[in-house]
Amino acid sequence: MPAKRDQQLLIDAARLYYVEGLDQGQVGARLGLSRSSVSRILHEARSSGLVRIHIVGDDRTARNGDLEQRLSRAFGLREALVADASSGADRVAPVARLAGEAFTRLASSASRIGFSWGLTVARLIDLLPDTPLRPDTRIVPLVGGMPTLDSAPSGNSHLQILADKCGAVAGRFDAPAIVESAITQQAMMHESSVQASLAQARSCDLGFVGIGNYEVQTSRAVMSAMKLSRDEKSIVESAHPVGDMLGRYFTIEGVPLGPPTSERVIGIDLDDLERIGTVVGLATGRAKTTGALGALRTGALDILVVDDVLAESLLMTAA
Repeated sequence: MPAKRDQQLLIDAARLYYVEGLDQGQVGARLGLSRSSVSRILHEARSSGLVRIHIVGDDRTARNGDLEQRLSRAFGLREALVADASSGADRVAPVARLAGEAFTRLASSASRIGFSWGLTVARLIDLLPDTPLRPDTRIVPLVGGMPTLDSAPSGNSHLQILADKCGAVAGRFDAPAIVESAITQQAMMHESSVQASLAQARSCDLGFVGIGNYEVQTSRAVMSAMKLSRDEKSIVESAHPVGDMLGRYFTIEGVPLGPPTSERVIGIDLDDLERIGTVVGLATGRAKTTGALGALRTGALDILVVDDVLAESLLMTAA
C-alpha cells in the first residue's frame, strides 16, 4: 500500500472505526484490507489531523474543591465554583470558562437569562462555545448599556453575540446604564421602552452579574460616569461603599447605598436581583475582596464563581 494513502480511504476507515464503532478486523473486511493495514491507516488519519480525538471533560477548568466547600459553608451559598488559576498569569479566563460551564449546565432549564456588563462577564461571552438552547429562550440585559466601557460595547451587541451562540432571542435595553442627574433618571425610568426592558429583566429566572470593587476597573468608570458633585461624592464616601453590582453600590455589610448613586442608574436594583431564581456572581483577583464580601452579604447571590486567590482572601477576611 502506498505511503501516502488516498484521503477517501482514510475517511472511510476512520468513519467505520470511530463513528460506526467497527473493530479493526471488521473495518478491514469492509474495505478489503488486512488488520495491520487498517491500524496504519487509522494512525495516519490521526497524525495527519484528519481525525481529532476530543475527550469530554478533559478541557474543563481546574477547580479547588476544598475552597468551594469552605466558601459555600461560610456564606450559605447554593454553590461556589473556584478556578485554580495558579498556573497562569491570566486569572480572568479560568473564572470566565468556569462561569461558562455553569451557564451550559443551568441555562437549559431557564426561560429568560439576564446579564450585567463587566470585564469577566464579557470574557465569559467571548469564551463560551456554541451552546444550543431552546429557541424561545431569551437573553436580556439587566441594566442599560455602558458604551464608554471596553467590556461592553453597548450591552445589546454583546448579548446578541451570546444569543447567536445559543440559538436564542436577544432582548434589548435601549437606554444608558448611568445618567448624570436624578431628574434624567426619573424621566427615563418612566419611558415605556425602559419599563418594558425592566419588566423583562425582572422576569429572569437566571442571572449572571459581575462584582465590582469600589473605584476599581469597571466600578471606577461607573462612578465617573455619574458626574457627582463634590457634595454628592462626599455623601457617597461617608457611606463607605466597597463595591457594586449592576451599578448599585453597597457597603461591606451588604447594605445598598441610596441617593445620590441610586438615582443615577437605569436598571434593576439589588432587591430585584435577589428575586431572580438563580443569580451567579463573578469576580477575580485579591483586589475584589471587599467588593465580593459586600456582594455576598447583600443576599442576592446564589452561586459565586471566583479564582483561588480571591476565594482564600474572602475566607481570611470574613474569619
